[in-house]
Amino acid sequence: MSLAHAYRDSRLGRASSALRRFWQQSGIARWLAGEPAWTAPDTLRSTALARALTCVFARLRLPAFRPAVDASRALPFIAARAWLLLVAVMGYAVIDFALRNGPLAGGAAASFWDEMLLAAGLALLLARLACRGLQTYRYTALDIPILFYIGVFTFLFLVRSPETAIGLEGVRVYTEYVLWYFLATQLCDRRGQAQVLATVLVGITTLIALYGIVQYVVGVEIPATWVDQAEAGVRTRVFSIVGSPNVLGSLLTMVLPLGLAGFLTASGLRTRAAYGAASAVMALCLLFTFSRGAWLACFAALLAFGLLYELRVLLALGAAALGVPVLVPDAVARVTYLFSSAYLASSVRAGRLARWQMAVERIKAHPLAGEGFGRFGGAVATRAIPGSFYVDNFYLKTAAEGGLIALGTLLWLFVTAVRAGYRAVIEAGTPQTRALAAAILSGLLGVLLHNAVENIFEVPMMVTLFWTLLGILVVLPRLPERP
Repeated sequence: MSLAHAYRDSRLGRASSALRRFWQQSGIARWLAGEPAWTAPDTLRSTALARALTCVFARLRLPAFRPAVDASRALPFIAARAWLLLVAVMGYAVIDFALRNGPLAGGAAASFWDEMLLAAGLALLLARLACRGLQTYRYTALDIPILFYIGVFTFLFLVRSPETAIGLEGVRVYTEYVLWYFLATQLCDRRGQAQVLATVLVGITTLIALYGIVQYVVGVEIPATWVDQAEAGVRTRVFSIVGSPNVLGSLLTMVLPLGLAGFLTASGLRTRAAYGAASAVMALCLLFTFSRGAWLACFAALLAFGLLYELRVLLALGAAALGVPVLVPDAVARVTYLFSSAYLASSVRAGRLARWQMAVERIKAHPLAGEGFGRFGGAVATRAIPGSFYVDNFYLKTAAEGGLIALGTLLWLFVTAVRAGYRAVIEAGTPQTRALAAAILSGLLGVLLHNAVENIFEVPMMVTLFWTLLGILVVLPRLPERP
């Protein structure tokens, strides 16, 4: 009898099957699996406006350019390989580090390379549509919500920007990087490409994690503000090439489920061993970040992955939780300090709780439209407004700058995204595709949770990877196995 059959016939296997059936029949699962009427692309295309736009596009033949497009040999070649642009997105951290610390440091390329990459992606998208036709555009359930979200945030910027330059830079965090979602949904042509992108991301993140482990071994020097002075037992916090332990922890939270998915679905022993080693390296580096928010977010992400794909992951998660105090005793001190009176007093005096309270006061002062993007609690305000700081809660920052209108729109978009991602998981055909979809969704959920204690979405690398992976996830079940 195989191990799979033995597990299925065991008490734990039967209990797991019963739990899965209970979840599938629950109201929450049915709600997540349903497609809201206001986001369904079929509903949108049936409206009079959509029918009118369809007629316009059908008659827009562009006769002056059509012969050149049809005769071009380069355009089909470019269109077929446009997905390779997303490989650069998977290596965002390495490219950004190389440009900011290499010979080009301080130049325009180091500051605007990601914007240039986005512009190149949009150009490739137009080239694909010109070559293959507008009918090849993949409509998704998030297209209209994202456009609505961009419209709302643009409106808030126009009605509430005491200083236009600051407001423009502040709203850009919300509206620019979300465009990667559209590129990710359009540039991939088959599931194998999505798997390659996931493998590249796992490989690059593993190398980043290895460097972080080296930092822990040598005891890299860190700023005193990264550890509370009353806290004992933490000699360093690793940050690798990312520059921040919390951001590194969030990156590892996003990618670790992908490593586990590769380990569980690998067909060969060497591939399984490689994914297992990569997952172990990322998990160890995550511990050495000593980012409590990332730890909790990663625990929730792995819990979600176990529930979505393989319940046996929960056993490994429980074993890891028991083994951490033995392997890294400092981690226990880091967590227990969170519940001490010293931490509470420090947080109320000048820590997260104090900053959150100030954010709540700003929201009360301007409840609907906020006090303007870029004016409180984030990177733009820290640079442009004296006395400003990071509020360490992206949702409170959004409410303070854009009011409850912005916060409500942002949360609605995230809920819609989670529903679309869950539908992609249950619609995935093969076990490998389902594992990949469940891993992506779990990692994205971890980042959303981490945003409650950090400004993760203010980091261009993280927000770019988030929307790119979300786009790949949503279209994954619709991609063919072969071209």
